[in-house]
Amino acid sequence: MEPFQGGLPQRNISKGPSPEIGTGFQGGTLSVLCTMPKHLPLDFLKKMTDNFSDERLIGKSAFGNLYKGILADGTMIVVKKLAENSPIARDKTFSNEVQNIMALRHGNIVKLVGFCHEGQKKIVQKEGRYILADIYESLLCYEYLPMGSLHKNLFESNGMDWNTRFKIIKGICQGLLFLHRVGIIHMDLKPQNILLGDDMEPKIAEFGISRLLDPELTRLNTQDVMGT
Repeated sequence: MEPFQGGLPQRNISKGPSPEIGTGFQGGTLSVLCTMPKHLPLDFLKKMTDNFSDERLIGKSAFGNLYKGILADGTMIVVKKLAENSPIARDKTFSNEVQNIMALRHGNIVKLVGFCHEGQKKIVQKEGRYILADIYESLLCYEYLPMGSLHKNLFESNGMDWNTRFKIIKGICQGLLFLHRVGIIHMDLKPQNILLGDDMEPKIAEFGISRLLDPELTRLNTQDVMGT
């Protein structure tokens, strides 16, 4: 019920592409994403997902449900509605993703195109009585990748030829190299968290437990390196 207290740290990343949202989106084709504000109103996200209807539900992760959002011009994005019962506190997941990848642009990193952390008045039950409380929703918006996860393509399809496999392996390595150069460790790299575009170009996703290696860049210091 509490508002998000974390702030976005000032980051001076000299390596990597420009942080402008939507630049070069889908092979350089301009769309509404190029001018979309970083903070998106909750009502706007409800409208584009039919109020988070089951028909728009396209997947689930440990951190929340994924919905297909359709903009007025037909452009599709993915809206992740963070769950209260996720394995990591919702505010921490939200903070990690926004802080660590909002400013990053790389062909093998999924684009975070917007976010929302907004409260609404709702009647809730607490200690046996009903009260009016501010209930906060945390949402993250990404580019839409039509081919789904690497896991799905490996185990639910007829397989891939060698050239496609090599392209995916190379792309993942390029994405990891970029992340490590800017001081980010993903910590949850697996086939389910690699998404594929319609050209089978891989993009690393799900930065909910990612960490910055440089403690000066964030208040979330890594004590034990648990993954890649």
